[in-house]
Amino acid sequence: MNAPFRFTMLVAAIGVLRPGESNALRAPCCEETAAIGAPSTASLLWPNSANERARIAFRATLTSDRDLGKKVSGFARIRSMIEGRSEPLTALKRPYDVVISPDRRAYVSDGARSQVLVFDPRTRSVQYLGETGPRRGSIVKPMGLGVDARGNVYVADQGAKRVAAFAPDGTLLRIYGGPSLFLNPVDVAVDPAAGIVYVVDSYLHQVLAFRQSDGALVRRIGRNVGDVANKQRRLGIGGMDVATHGGAESDLASRSSLGHSTNRTNEPRDLVENRGSGPGEFRYPSFVAVGQTGNIYVSDAMNFRVQVFDRGGVFLRNIGKQGDRPGTFARPKGVAVDSEGHVYVADGAFNNVQIFDEQGRLLLAFGQVGRSDGELALPLGLFIDEHDFIYVADRVNDRLQVFQYLGASAANAGH
Repeated sequence: MNAPFRFTMLVAAIGVLRPGESNALRAPCCEETAAIGAPSTASLLWPNSANERARIAFRATLTSDRDLGKKVSGFARIRSMIEGRSEPLTALKRPYDVVISPDRRAYVSDGARSQVLVFDPRTRSVQYLGETGPRRGSIVKPMGLGVDARGNVYVADQGAKRVAAFAPDGTLLRIYGGPSLFLNPVDVAVDPAAGIVYVVDSYLHQVLAFRQSDGALVRRIGRNVGDVANKQRRLGIGGMDVATHGGAESDLASRSSLGHSTNRTNEPRDLVENRGSGPGEFRYPSFVAVGQTGNIYVSDAMNFRVQVFDRGGVFLRNIGKQGDRPGTFARPKGVAVDSEGHVYVADGAFNNVQIFDEQGRLLLAFGQVGRSDGELALPLGLFIDEHDFIYVADRVNDRLQVFQYLGASAANAGH
């Protein structure tokens, strides 16, 4: 890594930090250069030690198109009040995941709307990706998102049981998988150098790798002893085509929460026989990211760890374990990697983001539970862009929070 964290000194800076505590320091800082959202009026920096320079800075918040600079006329506000409507803005509601395209648009899967919102700072407006309804190209229940170097956006559609890839203009490009392959696709990431699309299926307890060019299934990561077709028949969904059975698929999706079904029946909806706790095995994986070297990082939720694989799917190491101390996890969610190879993991119970080095050693944590700037309530998806801006889907707070790693890349962005 370039200009690596100094592990021993940062542990001292964290001190006895526990989940829910803050190590934020308010201090003057540099100007934002490319964060999408309403800039912060006060700098929050981590860590809070006079002996260590700041590594993480809070930059912005994105809650609606108002944070893009959209202006609402006084007449429009008065008309909304008279008609008993809310202000004519498009606001986030229960965001699940986020990606930033090369042309600086923010794509956010909105859990309340079951849509993907596209925040465009250039036009100060919000659009919607895909169509509504059961047609090909529609999005039934979007969860995790991915993006490639060309700006194509990949949507893990839990309701349609597939991944849909869209061009920057919104044109549907390709479908990966489908009801015959997936039980519960919840996240997606792209390795453009290898031409591979990785899809997490939390009920299969697997990560499926597809060839980007034609959608062919290349390999599976995780235990693969369960009979998917038999499972689907028992669930009454085997071979369903969302183009003709969208209502049934949407009904199934509506009974789920954060990628895990809340429907309590005697028939588990996952392939129990595929669950595992050994190296390379998963128990309800939830998010996936690809680093610059091609390593694959999978948030293995109910094993309370992040598993790291090489580009060929070979297990390398674990990061973290179950616990209530720094460096452990209670509800590991989104995972992302910055320009220098540091691994970021959101924890939905600790309401923070922990940062590890490539070997899995804890470096720093930022965030705590709350609604103020720099505070989180059930953080889920993470995305780190080319400027090392860190976008966090702050689900219960109905917003994105934007931070930045102040390393070599940050210096190149004007710091």
